[in-house]
Amino acid sequence: MEPIPSGPNIATTASIHPGARIHPTAMIGAHCIVEDEVEIGPHNRLDPFVIVKRYTTLGAGNHLYSGAQLGTDPMDKRFREEDASYLRVGSDNILREYVNISRGTKPGAVTVLGDDNYVMSCVHIAHDCQLGSHITIGPSTSLGGYAEIEDNAFLSAGVGVHQFSKVGRLCMVAANTRVAQDVPPYFLVSEFDCAAHGLNLVGLRRAGASRETVAALKQAYRLLYRSGLPRKDALEQIEALATPEALHLVAFIRSSKRGICRDNRSMNTGAAASGEE
Repeated sequence: MEPIPSGPNIATTASIHPGARIHPTAMIGAHCIVEDEVEIGPHNRLDPFVIVKRYTTLGAGNHLYSGAQLGTDPMDKRFREEDASYLRVGSDNILREYVNISRGTKPGAVTVLGDDNYVMSCVHIAHDCQLGSHITIGPSTSLGGYAEIEDNAFLSAGVGVHQFSKVGRLCMVAANTRVAQDVPPYFLVSEFDCAAHGLNLVGLRRAGASRETVAALKQAYRLLYRSGLPRKDALEQIEALATPEALHLVAFIRSSKRGICRDNRSMNTGAAASGEE
């Protein structure tokens, strides 16, 4: 792609740096700002007042609504403006009004947003976050630095994800939940202090999970939270279920550095129902 500072799909009031690389099919609305070293692929649409800052790459077919800002400087005291760090956005994402996504902090670091994500208004995705594909994020949700969100997760409005925390595949996080520990895949979580409330059955059904898959995950949930087994023993029994979902669940928990959220039944008693030793 060659630099296109102006063209039939670019509003005359848009400010486009000559070093930006913009595909001829991209549409740039009124008063948008596109900085140097930005690449915008085919069939992207930027509504009025969008800002795309340097070192940002957009795939194909993304729609950025008014006021969205991509590639902003990290909110991290260690960041040095002269360092080259990046934001990479995939294809077919919808980023609603006033979404803010920061680039990485350290030189060469990358914030990543995959494909076909729906990010609603006033969401903040901080530096170095890693987001997969087919994720839905509700309004006014905030992701701290280095957070990870796996494919097909659903975060409702007003969720706060602590830095370095991880939300697993096909999770459903209820509105106004504080995620300060990792949320294992396939679970439904809520409460101010994030707690598991069983499986995300609606999400699993929409994803086409079979009855056998759901049954195995229910057994895995019981082993993890209701059996009273030490965590190590529970994970070994879940692993023996040998379904792809059970194996992913085990791998997620074993790799967790912050620990996983507790079951809601243990929240009032303080008991170690999660199998913690």
